[in-house]
Amino acid sequence: MVRKISFKNKRGLVLRGFVHIPKRFDTAVVFCHGFPSSIEGRTSRRIGPALCREGFLVLRFNFSHTPPSGGRFEDKLMSREVSDIRSAVDFLFRNYSFKKLVLAGHSTGAIDVSLYAQSDKRVDKIILTGAVSDLKNAVRYDFTDREVRGFWTRGYIVYRRPGSWADGRRIKKGFYDEFFSLDIPDAIKRYKRPLLIIHGEKDSIPWDREGYALFKMANRPKEFVLIKGADHSFTKPTHWRQVVRQMVSFIKRT
Repeated sequence: MVRKISFKNKRGLVLRGFVHIPKRFDTAVVFCHGFPSSIEGRTSRRIGPALCREGFLVLRFNFSHTPPSGGRFEDKLMSREVSDIRSAVDFLFRNYSFKKLVLAGHSTGAIDVSLYAQSDKRVDKIILTGAVSDLKNAVRYDFTDREVRGFWTRGYIVYRRPGSWADGRRIKKGFYDEFFSLDIPDAIKRYKRPLLIIHGEKDSIPWDREGYALFKMANRPKEFVLIKGADHSFTKPTHWRQVVRQMVSFIKRT
């Protein structure tokens, strides 16, 4: 069963999404989408049904400032997304009964999960796909040199990504600035529960400089899986099936 849900974050904005509910479950998974994706993105649309079929309850939601959740795109901040995760976890605990909680994040969602997980003892395990280890480098994956100059000269840019819902929308320099103030290494070193990192070999985000570098920083127990030939979103069905198998095995492991 799939249920539309909504809940408020700490700033009073309504966050909207879906909960995939199997007949029986003892584990809940919160999935965090990337930037500038949404719950309509490729990874989010596939992960809910895939993990629900394996007997896990899955919550996937749009972060604030990503429609149809509340807030203007121009005011988006990663730190606000990190705070949204707590609101999503609180919503699950208020409305469902389960024994184990897993956070899963893709791309910028993996950044958010990396920054958040160490702060919440309710989190039992985390899964990161397409992750980065250093936001100072990661800014170049999201913004061109011209866009960076625009942030500095105008204080905002008009985001141009044809085919994306965010194409043509303004985003303020504050989003860019957080790439230099948020500390992934510090957060991941503070996290001391099971961690799984999955990265595509052909990801435009280099697996050795980012995903594997993050893995080396992390505490045990931890696992790193490289999907041969896979791109950032594990587009090919054969690659996606490998991702799901790895996730399911990791979640079920005691």
